[in-house]
Amino acid sequence: MKSLKLNFFGLLLLCSFSVLFVQCEDEPAEPTLSGEARFEITDAPIDNANVQGAFVTVTAVKVDGRAISNLEVKQTVDLLALQNGNTEILGSTELEAGTYSSLELVLDYETDASGNAPGCYVLLDGGEKEALAASADNTLELTGNFTVTAEQTTNVVMDFDVRKAIRSTEDEGYQFTSDNELNSSVRVVTKSETGTVNGEVENSSQFGSRVVVYAYERGTYDRDTELSGQGSGEIEFRNAVTSAIVRADGNYTIAFLEEGDYELHFIAYEAPDSDGDREAAGELELSLLGSLGLDLNNVSVAANASLSVNVTAIGILP
Repeated sequence: MKSLKLNFFGLLLLCSFSVLFVQCEDEPAEPTLSGEARFEITDAPIDNANVQGAFVTVTAVKVDGRAISNLEVKQTVDLLALQNGNTEILGSTELEAGTYSSLELVLDYETDASGNAPGCYVLLDGGEKEALAASADNTLELTGNFTVTAEQTTNVVMDFDVRKAIRSTEDEGYQFTSDNELNSSVRVVTKSETGTVNGEVENSSQFGSRVVVYAYERGTYDRDTELSGQGSGEIEFRNAVTSAIVRADGNYTIAFLEEGDYELHFIAYEAPDSDGDREAAGELELSLLGSLGLDLNNVSVAANASLSVNVTAIGILP
């Protein structure tokens, strides 16, 4: 009788586990939350007056090593046409909600979107194309994080700073800078987390043929260092986050600055030499216009906001 009871309870226990297993197996899995990531490209200006266009041909955008789904054909983009907050959409994809830190931009150096050579090049003032290529492979490993929010669209901007990406020498012409410099010339930001600084510079034409506004993270600008060419590309103002040209009407726009504190430096350039290069004449001495309490060495940028900074040039510091 005792054995029979044990067998009965054993059978009952086995049945209970079986029912529990079936119930667990039948429970639906929690749905994976995802959102749309849209990838855009923009540019900061180049110093050389002979360069009328800087073209790159993009064959893929990769997130965590996987190409995004709807960039099915390569695109050739004139970066110099994408300034002052203008962008071009490269493609978009659905991604699982979360934070991503691995973003790659794949270029074609050989042919453009129409099949013509070269794929990446500068367009010179006379209409000539001069090919650009890097010493290693054609994949740029970009630095920057972005977060995809469930059931929302996240706009990711790749800011391709041509000034830091291209160098020119008398012997070798135009080339991409070293691989490390090329990778670091593209910054990645989430558009909704950035703001804009814009304004007008009065009287700037008296001190140079062109003025460029450089934005630095607060406390990072060292005048002697930044006026010296740094790295293999001998890049001046290399540590600037981004820059903008003061246009002929005196206005400027610095777009896609991540929320934070910055300092602005307005550099006057001499007329271009025979090679098209512009030499920095010095930093403008400025007076603020109608901006009580604003400090050019402590400019606070808020997300989704535009800050107006108007100045007049009263001198130049060589």
